Amino acid sequence: MAEMRVVAIAVDPRMAAPVLLLQETAPRHRVLPVWVGPAEANAIELERRHLPTPRPTTHQLIGQVISSCGHRLQRVCVTMVRDGVFHAELVIGPDVRVSARVSDAVALAMHLGVPVHASDVVLEQAALDDLQMIDAELEEFRRFLDDATPEDFGTE
Repeated sequence: MAEMRVVAIAVDPRMAAPVLLLQETAPRHRVLPVWVGPAEANAIELERRHLPTPRPTTHQLIGQVISSCGHRLQRVCVTMVRDGVFHAELVIGPDVRVSARVSDAVALAMHLGVPVHASDVVLEQAALDDLQMIDAELEEFRRFLDDATPEDFGTE
């Protein structure tokens, strides 16, 4: 398992769809693009910017439920890609793992300040190595996100 960090939420111009970009912290710094829905992109972006919400979002509610049951989320793991769909697990304890969508899991991890990992198999299957191309695209996406509002993601 490799530790990952959230680089950005971007909009894939070819598909007009939000994409979560996770980057391996070391050693190869590969980037894992995960296409997500607009609402999930908005949740991740709110967490990335540390913006408060008037009411708990779904991932915040899940965090409160875990805590109220006397547990703590230890980490999130991107475990596999099957039929083009990424799968993740919430690791709550040594014997407690809960299946989750990557977007929900990452939003929860960001909210609770826990690490995100990706399996070596997932990275070998789906990660990108061309960092110069990715860096150029990220810069374009960052310019978009600097002025983006939740409405730009199709949510309110």
